[in-house]
Amino acid sequence: MNYALVHFPNIDTERINFLRKRYDPQFSLIEPHITLMFPVPEAIGENKLVDHLARVLSERQSFSVQLQGLDRSSDDYLFLLVQEGKTEIAGLQNEIYTDVLVAYRKTDLPYVPHLTLGVFANNAGEYSEAFAEANRLDLNYRCLLDRVHLLRINDDMTQIVWSREFSFV
Repeated sequence: MNYALVHFPNIDTERINFLRKRYDPQFSLIEPHITLMFPVPEAIGENKLVDHLARVLSERQSFSVQLQGLDRSSDDYLFLLVQEGKTEIAGLQNEIYTDVLVAYRKTDLPYVPHLTLGVFANNAGEYSEAFAEANRLDLNYRCLLDRVHLLRINDDMTQIVWSREFSFV
C-alpha cells in the first residue's frame, strides 16, 4: 500500500476528463487532482503520517487557485498548470516534506503545481495531438483550495482503499 495527499478541485471536470480518459492511465483510479505528496510506502506508519499531516495542516488557511496554461514536464506528462496559488501550493508541499517525510522528498524533478492531463513516456508521438486538443478546450478554472485528502492506494495503483480529509480554516 501507498499513501498520497491530493486536492480535488471543485470544478466542472467534463473537459478535463475528456482528455484524461484518453491520455491518463490513472483516469479510472482517481478524479482530477493536484498532488501535494506523491505516493509514499505504508511502512512510514499510518498514525505517524496522519499526526504529521495534522500538525502541518492544522492552521492552514484556504486560498484561491487558478488552473490555466499547459506545459510538458521533463518526464513527458501534459500538465494543466496552477497559475494563481502556485506559490502557496509549493510552500505547503515544502512543509509536508519535513519531519517523517523528509526522506521521501523527490529531488530528481522540480515540483510544479499542476493537474495531470496525460502521460506520454511510452508514446511521445501522441503528445502533440493531446496538447492541441487541450489548447482547443481552453481550460481555465478557478477554485478554492480548502481541503486535501490523504489516500491509501493498493500496491498495483488500481484502487483507492481509504481516504481521510483534512479541512483548512
